[in-house]
This record gives sequence, structure tokens and C-alpha cells, in this order.
Amino acid sequence: MSATTAANLRHDWTLAEVKALFEQPFNDLLFAAQTVHRAHFDQNRVQVSTLLSIKTGACP
Repeated sequence: MSATTAANLRHDWTLAEVKALFEQPFNDLLFAAQTVHRAHFDQNRVQVSTLLSIKTGACP
């Protein structure tokens, strides 16, 4: 994470701010998220992650 990203990272969101964020139309929210992503990462690259269940192995 760059110093600029760390400086803009917030942990003090109010309930009203969170509600206002999620009350936006979906396409506006998606556009805002993509704008932030493009400002900090390669615009055409997406990190793919996989969840693995620990209970799928040879457990009794």
C-alpha cells in the first residue's frame, strides 16, 4: 500500500456516512469504486482469490 493510500484510509466512518454511501444508485457506487481502483491499481487487472475449506481434507 502506498503512502498516499495509507493517508486516505479511514476507520472513523459514521453510521450516516455509511448509509449515504449504500443509498447511492448501484451504478454510481460501482463507478466510484472503479475510479478508486484505477487510481491505485492497473485499470485492467483484477486480483482473483479462492476460499478453501479446511474441512475438505482427510479429517475424520
